Amino acid sequence: MSIVDGLRISSRLSPDKPAIICGEQSLTYAEFDRLTDNVAARLLAAGVQPGDRVAVHMLNCSEVALTYGGCLKVGAIVVPINSRLKGREIAYILRHSGSVCYVGQCDLYCEVAGLRKELADLRIFFLSGQNVIQEGVLNFENLLKSPSKPVSLPAIVADQSAVIIYTSGTTAHPKGVTHSHETLMRLAETMRSLDLDENQVVITTSSMAHILSFAMVFLAGLVHRSTVVLIPQIDCHSVLQALERHRGTVMAGLPTFFQAVARTQTATPYDVRSGKHFYCGGDSVSPALQEEFQRAMGQSVYEGYGSTEAVPLTFNKAGAARVGSIGRAIEGVRIRLLGTDGRDVAPGEVGEICAQSPWLMTGYWKDPEATEEAIRDGWFHTGDLARCDADGYYWFAGRAKQIIIRGGSNISPQEVESVIGEHPAVREAAVIGRPDSTWGEIVVAYVSIKDGQSLTEKELIEFARARMAAYKTPEHVIFKDALPKNATGKMDRRALREAERAQATL
Repeated sequence: MSIVDGLRISSRLSPDKPAIICGEQSLTYAEFDRLTDNVAARLLAAGVQPGDRVAVHMLNCSEVALTYGGCLKVGAIVVPINSRLKGREIAYILRHSGSVCYVGQCDLYCEVAGLRKELADLRIFFLSGQNVIQEGVLNFENLLKSPSKPVSLPAIVADQSAVIIYTSGTTAHPKGVTHSHETLMRLAETMRSLDLDENQVVITTSSMAHILSFAMVFLAGLVHRSTVVLIPQIDCHSVLQALERHRGTVMAGLPTFFQAVARTQTATPYDVRSGKHFYCGGDSVSPALQEEFQRAMGQSVYEGYGSTEAVPLTFNKAGAARVGSIGRAIEGVRIRLLGTDGRDVAPGEVGEICAQSPWLMTGYWKDPEATEEAIRDGWFHTGDLARCDADGYYWFAGRAKQIIIRGGSNISPQEVESVIGEHPAVREAAVIGRPDSTWGEIVVAYVSIKDGQSLTEKELIEFARARMAAYKTPEHVIFKDALPKNATGKMDRRALREAERAQATL
């Protein structure tokens, strides 16, 4: 079954129920079905064909939900673009994905406008919130209009690619995690085991460019006939206001955001008694955070684990949670913990988390080598470490990869180093994550500068911030005469991390 089949079944069973709420706008399931049919027909008329990539560059709003739905119905492949990215980062995604169509909003389009000449494949543009007509750009409202005559939409089969979500890994460029209609549908179906059903009102707490809100909240919510509340500018007050106003029952978010929500609720209480299910993942959830959240919100927060490639893999369920663990394997998921020798570790010992899942990605877009490296002998190698106790609960134990996770967002050290290295005064740079009580990790850059050059921490941070998303920008720069190398001459980030840990204990 495709995810489109799931959406159509929901519309047939609950036509008059609110499907999407954003601000003062509410769309029933029947309205959502009709409008996404219109979007699909209009995309076809504009030249988008099944299998074409459509870049979607918007904040959370009803327009982004309708665009996603329309793209899926026409058989196009959705390419969500994080609104925090800058021009060069966006250009890479557009070029690598081969996107032929861009659907965005005016205040974000400024990052793309100057890139059009160098993006040969990109030829169709729709913008929402458009005040001035621009050459070669159509108004988003055109997508919502009913076609002048009936349009036969393409049949969608389960193994068709549905979305490419770009995520930073251990390479200099982000990788395009590709999911099919089937993997998205299987993911949506398993969310019922986490109490997502027609009785729930789900509040988004993250961008719909991420797998969490795109698949686990938006698509899964609609498949199970929940009401999904979208919040464009996500902050603690807007989320708590939405929880109170719409009698929200479900929230899924990142640890840093849940901590901020708990503190905001403590300082400025809202009526959050409707909240029943709070799910947290993307980084480790400390017992202290769980206690703080319980005091502020009157409910427990349940930790899970997964990645853009496969989420969720483990979860703590209500009534069977073990605080501090990432839970047990979700039904249908198989997990092995492998040592460096490729063998299963003994119970209680730490090994790399390797998984088999019905909703595992189909691969990395245009990167068969990375796909083969990640999925070996039928097992997805996460690069994360854990141990398993006698009762089958998994306990996170760190990362085998060098990836930095700040507030749930993946950051490639190589990507940040590449940007820093463009500064004419920089000889070389090494970037690591430093443990942080608020963000989990923050980005720290070690830099050596060229002879005869001068450079300050503030100057380098401003240089980097102008060229990459703010969350990737180093928060501290430490200048060194020389940076450590390993035996093969490669940058030794491990030595820097160990030096940081030693300094922290002094």
